[in-house]
Amino acid sequence: MGGLESFLQGIVDFTATLDPRMALLLFVICGIGEAGLTVPLLLEFLWLNVGINLGNGNLPFLQMLGLWFAAQAGRQVGAVVLYRIGRFGMPAFTRFYHKIHLDRIFEKLMAKSGAVSKINMASPFSVAFGRLVGMRIPMTLVLAAKKKPLILAAGVFMASIIFDGLFIFIGSVFGMSIEDIKKFNPIYTVLITLGILAVIYLITFIVKFLIKRSRQADQSASE
Repeated sequence: MGGLESFLQGIVDFTATLDPRMALLLFVICGIGEAGLTVPLLLEFLWLNVGINLGNGNLPFLQMLGLWFAAQAGRQVGAVVLYRIGRFGMPAFTRFYHKIHLDRIFEKLMAKSGAVSKINMASPFSVAFGRLVGMRIPMTLVLAAKKKPLILAAGVFMASIIFDGLFIFIGSVFGMSIEDIKKFNPIYTVLITLGILAVIYLITFIVKFLIKRSRQADQSASE
């Protein structure tokens, strides 16, 4: 058990400082995430632990900002790479894009909601909204077609503030309830972090399910 505690304590400590390795990890995770290459819940787990250390006082606010800007830089670089691919393109990627009808899929998704379909797709707010509801890659490719790199950058920035800020805030609230995170069993810290993630995604699943049922009921009533 001692070895496991040491390993988990290392994870907790890893998110408690502006460690260059931690900054590089966030940069890489967020950068490749723009292409859809992600490890489920890893980024959320890290942000919750960053929040815990922030709330507990072990991580200064400015160092937290340093970690966040490293993640933001990764997202911006990843988005620019995908934007350039979509804009100037690699033949294989372009053929794949048309083969899976990604543009049509995107249009259908947007048409399912009257409110969403009215959003100006060339605004940073719509880019942020699209990224938050799982349309990160389609939004980037649409803006590549529209030649709107600055709007893409602004949308990426706004979505990051909302997404990262949510998990950091939740973690900080939990962190403020712990007198000293270094004296708190790291196993409990990790388990509680995973529990928070489970609750967040359970709520998300329930909300999506209720929205889907509501739409189905409306469609049945209209028929």
